[in-house]
Amino acid sequence: MPSVGRSMVDAFAEHLVALGRSSYTIRTYCLGVEHFLRWLAPEDVDAVDRSAIASYVGDFAQGRDRGGAPRSARTINHRLAALAAFFAFLIDRDTRAGRGPWKGRANPVPVDDEQVTHSMIARDLPRRNALELRRREPRVLPRDLDPAVAERLAALPNSVRDRAIVTLLLRTGQRIGDWSSEHGRHGVLGMRAADVDQRRRTIVVRLKGARDEHRIPVTDDWWPLLEEYLRQERGPIASRVDPLWVGRRQGAGRPLRYPAFEAMLRATATSMGVYATAHMFRHTVAQQLVDVAGPVVAQQILGHANVSTTVQEYAQVDEPAMIAALTEVARRQRRSILTAVPTVTRYAFPYSPATIATLDALTNSGRSQ
Repeated sequence: MPSVGRSMVDAFAEHLVALGRSSYTIRTYCLGVEHFLRWLAPEDVDAVDRSAIASYVGDFAQGRDRGGAPRSARTINHRLAALAAFFAFLIDRDTRAGRGPWKGRANPVPVDDEQVTHSMIARDLPRRNALELRRREPRVLPRDLDPAVAERLAALPNSVRDRAIVTLLLRTGQRIGDWSSEHGRHGVLGMRAADVDQRRRTIVVRLKGARDEHRIPVTDDWWPLLEEYLRQERGPIASRVDPLWVGRRQGAGRPLRYPAFEAMLRATATSMGVYATAHMFRHTVAQQLVDVAGPVVAQQILGHANVSTTVQEYAQVDEPAMIAALTEVARRQRRSILTAVPTVTRYAFPYSPATIATLDALTNSGRSQ
């Protein structure tokens, strides 16, 4: 990448840091902008307009940079968000300086619904400008685990550490997270020794994104596993800020990273002949929480910032209610009786056969005239 483009991306990264964006957001946004600038070369970024954005998104969506493998709607929308933030940064920079190519210009990335227009209200479908580039993201229902399978996955690993971690996922529904020197720590793998309160029977995890601390209770069956892990595998804890979960063998003494845990879980699930990810435990617990205690309690345990997130993900499909409704429909269908449609009579009144013969004769004579 040319030095001008590189310095622009670096300045954008500093801008995101100042805004308090997470390291994951900064990394993915900057990678997205770098990809766009490589596609744009040798054209100047100052000349970018909406048609250029439309051309780029068309190529990006069709995966022309990777042999024609199309990208998902969510990936496309994420790239649009990154570019929108990048051009908003350029506009703000030049506007504050009182000069520059982007001073007073509109953002060339159409990411909102400003271009939606209607002809006749409540009759015509909305017409979108050709440069409206956002894709509709299909709603995918959360994929959870059968409770019996989840319990078996928690009991199967040979390592006490792994059994303790999987059981904790199954009992609390927290994110697996990671402990990374680049992105910080969050979730279960980001726990420190000080995050365990055996007296209160609670743990503390850092939430994704905002990294707020979140305290949740843990059921009694998990604590003996933790004590066994600390006694047999963890080794002495020198400081309260030490990682709770540490690696074994080559990673001994160092924080357990997500790739190592994911490899263990994948191998365990494969040995059972099932497919499972760490996040599927969260979906399993979340759905059961909503069913048992409602979305508000589920929100508090899962750490969602808004209850609407919990409702949107887990409270829209009331399967017992749907089953009951369909059962009632089937019952009514079985009770229905097929009745023959009566033959339509020729006359409105039940005339005698002689009268009907006379009326037919008069009708036929009228037609012949």
